Amino acid sequence: MSFRRRARYRFDNAMARGVGAQIILLAVVTLVIVAVTVGLLLALGVAPKNESGERDSVAMMAWKSLMHTMDAGTVGGDSGSWTYLFVFLFATIGGLFVVSALIGVLNQGFGTMLEQLRRGRSVVVEKDHTVILGWSPNIFTLLSELAEANRNQRNAAVVILADRDKVEMDGEIAEAMRGKKLRVVTRRGSTMSVEDLALTSPTTSKAVIVLGREDGPTSDAIVLRTLLAIKQVVGEHPLHLVAELADERSEPVARLVAGERAALLVASPLVSRLLVQTGRQSGLSVVYTELLDFGGCEIYVTKQPRLAGKTFREAGFEFGTSTLLGLFTPDGKRHVPPPFDHVLAADDLLVVISEDDDTMVLDGSGPIDAEAIVSAPPRASHRSEKTLVLGASHRTATVLRELDTYVAGGSKAVVYGEGGAAIVMPTLKNMTVEVNDGDITDRTTLESLDVTRFDHIVVLSETEGRTQEIADARTTITLLFLRDILRRAGRRVPITSEILDIQSRELAAVAEADDFIVSNSLVSLMMSQLAENPHLAQVFEELFSAEGHELYVKPMLDYVKAGDVTFGTISEAALRRNEVAIGYRLAAQAHDATAGFGVKVNPSKRARIQVSEHDRVIVLANQ
Repeated sequence: MSFRRRARYRFDNAMARGVGAQIILLAVVTLVIVAVTVGLLLALGVAPKNESGERDSVAMMAWKSLMHTMDAGTVGGDSGSWTYLFVFLFATIGGLFVVSALIGVLNQGFGTMLEQLRRGRSVVVEKDHTVILGWSPNIFTLLSELAEANRNQRNAAVVILADRDKVEMDGEIAEAMRGKKLRVVTRRGSTMSVEDLALTSPTTSKAVIVLGREDGPTSDAIVLRTLLAIKQVVGEHPLHLVAELADERSEPVARLVAGERAALLVASPLVSRLLVQTGRQSGLSVVYTELLDFGGCEIYVTKQPRLAGKTFREAGFEFGTSTLLGLFTPDGKRHVPPPFDHVLAADDLLVVISEDDDTMVLDGSGPIDAEAIVSAPPRASHRSEKTLVLGASHRTATVLRELDTYVAGGSKAVVYGEGGAAIVMPTLKNMTVEVNDGDITDRTTLESLDVTRFDHIVVLSETEGRTQEIADARTTITLLFLRDILRRAGRRVPITSEILDIQSRELAAVAEADDFIVSNSLVSLMMSQLAENPHLAQVFEELFSAEGHELYVKPMLDYVKAGDVTFGTISEAALRRNEVAIGYRLAAQAHDATAGFGVKVNPSKRARIQVSEHDRVIVLANQ
């Protein structure tokens, strides 16, 4: 190859290396111009003399040449021979080329830098921040709860890594988080990329949350690959990890990757379980929302060395404005609740429902009215039940399996929805299932089902081939038709509706007292709680499983007599049945959305309640 082609090739390579190489090249050109100018001045002998009659030194000539190169206006003030002036004119013309090229290079460099910032590719320099990996419609619920949880923290930050445009993410977050105090930093990239994950600085974070996706079967595969990438980034560094899974079959593999300390939330069976529980117990969804969001009472874990030596029963009445649920022993074992005669140790971690982390005080419960406590055993119900499940979805089989664990033998479920015949029915012990195909938004169809003959109705979202908005709209139509049919028939049947979008909670304003909405946002609420307190993973496992203790809403008159009683008295009545009372529901406020449909969680034990026939007590019980 010719010298010219080789030189051009090397020049092209140098220019392709970026702004730094281009600036260095311009600096070399400038030095060449200065050197040529000085050489010409010396060779032609036209260098001017200074005030002392001596010619300028080489260094001074180089300085003047550099000034002419950098500033085109300098030539206007020169004086001397025409040869001298034309030499510096050469330097000025060469400088014009250099300066214009430098401006172009700097402009390109700043443009590239702004594009990099727009793409969100710089490393996050934060400490004790929360990292969210992935994006889903429920991310705004999660951010709102994290903002509420960290409102007393200075400079609290959340870092989001998702494969979406950074500007779009920032715009949506700014709109959703208006008025909330939380700094949200976004980065664009793949959650499965080790390089991209490193941008979020996970090793300095206080928690890493891995969100599931909406794309069904591939969601867990993406979550598992993300967990593997996190493991490679953090190595053996201890990390508080919260991950959302769609299929319970993925949990063993995720546990193998993430370790025993990770909090793994399997969303589909969890939501199905909540649908079944709230459908059978009026008001329970309000209780769950109250416990899971940071706006009211939450579950905390605390040490109270002053209670060492007291039994669990005695310790419960030391908290006047909080509710003692259980404890963790120093060896990490969970007891929610423990045997009531269990003696507390100084190192036990107590599980407490309280208004805030600074309200868990030992303020006493006040006197107990033993005369108001009912000694008769509670009424038991073991009759078979009929349940109508409207909507065929990926959740239907799980709902039926969960429902089977609660009903008595001889019960029946009728499933009606689009593609219902294609549902793979689980093996059930206590219940038979009848499946039908049809449109749940057709009023004629709903009337033909004779909905008044059922004990419970569950409305599931049919999401196949639909957006969340359309699925929720169909659920709303079905719900309103059901209410009108029941109203005309003069019957009341509890209805539980599955809602996907958090904003669809406004349905509660038009629903009647027994319509309880369970949204997928509950999963986001739970993840925010787990991100702030890793101990709650085991507590939720106890509360939201069919085995062991869980929450029940039971008749108040099974515990105390009608009339004016304190909640401390109700708590004592529950303890005598090996249960823990955490709140109540007043029938007089069951239609009042502003009063939480009559549900009060964690009332003061000194609070007085006018108990009537249809009031309910909320208890943590084994059955």
